[in-house]
Amino acid sequence: MQSTPPTAPSSSPATTEAAPPEAPKTLLNEGTEPPKAEEPKGAPEAYETFKVPDGFELDPVVAKDFSDLAKTMNLPQAQAQELVDFYVAKTQEAFTAPFKAYKDMQEGWVNEAKDHPELRGKLDQVKNTVAAAIDGLGDAKLASDFRAAMDLTGAGNHPAFIRVFYKLAQAVTEGTHVRGAGPSPHGQTEGGTATRPSAARSLYPNLP
Repeated sequence: MQSTPPTAPSSSPATTEAAPPEAPKTLLNEGTEPPKAEEPKGAPEAYETFKVPDGFELDPVVAKDFSDLAKTMNLPQAQAQELVDFYVAKTQEAFTAPFKAYKDMQEGWVNEAKDHPELRGKLDQVKNTVAAAIDGLGDAKLASDFRAAMDLTGAGNHPAFIRVFYKLAQAVTEGTHVRGAGPSPHGQTEGGTATRPSAARSLYPNLP
């Protein structure tokens, strides 16, 4: 008896198509890469907007003049961008240089003041004495403006300014003892007994 092959089921399970594995490189192709597309040589028809760091704005007039110059030099976009990067870096350096110099000067004054023989170890006392003298002027607006000027100019950090102002503040805030200079020639005798001068002597104390 001839047998018949089994009939395939009416529905087959779902199958997943998998991508065939990438063929390994042959001996002649090992270590080789396809050539990269070469960047266009020479200046483009129009330069793209040059990139600058956040917070920096490239003046449109400067950008236009630079684009014209770069085009006459036949610079491609990448080389033109390198020159823009150089310009931005030097501009930022020139802008921050005065601020750095001022900061370094102020730090030098502070360190010199802290180490000065007349101020070393007693800056708190100095500040309190100076503050008392400024407040003692009796003009709150003037005191506030003067303090603001010291901070703005940095004078309040200079050791010479601190020393001079401290001496002046001491003169107006610290009392001095009253020195005796002997009996007054007007109304007191050498022996210390008070006498009432005559009318003539009161008018002409230098008369013999």
